[in-house]
Amino acid sequence: MEGMKNAMQKKKGLLIVAVGVLLLIITMNPIKTFSGINFGFSFDTKEINGEQTFDANDFRHLNLRTGSSDIHVVQGNADQIKVRLHGKVSLQIAEQVKLKAEPNGDTLVLGVDIPQGIDLGVRVMNIDLTVELPEKQWSSAGIESGSGDIEIAQMQGDSVKIKASSGDVNVQQVKADEITVHTGSGDIKAEEIDVESIALESGSGDISAERYKASMLNFQSGSGDVELKDGESGIQGKTGSGNIRLDADQLIHDAELRSSSGRVTVDLVKEPSSLKVDFEGSSGKGDMQWDGMRYETNDKDKNQLKGTFGSGGVVLKVRTSSGDFTLK
Repeated sequence: MEGMKNAMQKKKGLLIVAVGVLLLIITMNPIKTFSGINFGFSFDTKEINGEQTFDANDFRHLNLRTGSSDIHVVQGNADQIKVRLHGKVSLQIAEQVKLKAEPNGDTLVLGVDIPQGIDLGVRVMNIDLTVELPEKQWSSAGIESGSGDIEIAQMQGDSVKIKASSGDVNVQQVKADEITVHTGSGDIKAEEIDVESIALESGSGDISAERYKASMLNFQSGSGDVELKDGESGIQGKTGSGNIRLDADQLIHDAELRSSSGRVTVDLVKEPSSLKVDFEGSSGKGDMQWDGMRYETNDKDKNQLKGTFGSGGVVLKVRTSSGDFTLK
């Protein structure tokens, strides 16, 4: 027993010595890097600026991907593509953070090179990647960020795909055949979008679209709310626990809205002139606040509300579990 006790005390002593040596190394080398490990407890930062330009005529496709950096895609005044990386990072990694720009045939690949070593300390990284594009119709554009936000303004393309894991996405004045936006926990905001088809999907973030025009808008949200305002398109979408709100002058395209526990509200400026209403809920209730509907079913016990305005040329279909439905 005494031998085992001595062995344990010996191991404990060696551990204390090892920790002491490690602390000494860190103290004597606050920004020293070796074997892929950064010992950095300094809050000192350094400003970085990297910039490159490219002839837009050389490319038809754009591929932009970052980890934690924010992305800004804007319309520039020149005929060239201007790419700029700017911001502040920890002093110990400043020389390793660089703008990544790689032409690959008719595709321009953009991103940020960031050191991949292990950090034993605090890493400060606050950088933005700004891309200025001339007025040009891209065949395809793929833009992706991990935790950074994405902002896009005045862009044209056949296919535009945007993805952010935890960052927010803000898209304005985009013209395309199709646009797809996906986030994990980040919010999605789309304004003045003129496309054939829109797909907006978020795990837990909110979704909002305003002044949009499309043949079809599809949306899906888990726990986030969805708000659609002043748009013109057919609509298909669903949420889990999030609420759905559709504001419009009047409905001129079919809409199918589904929610599990969230409320569904359709708020129209004008009384519908040709609309078929088809609501069914498990325990959710339906509330009609316009007087001109001819009822087919208005059974609150069965949680159904069905009827038509005029000829019923446009169909509003709503399905909920426990969520309520209001048309006003």
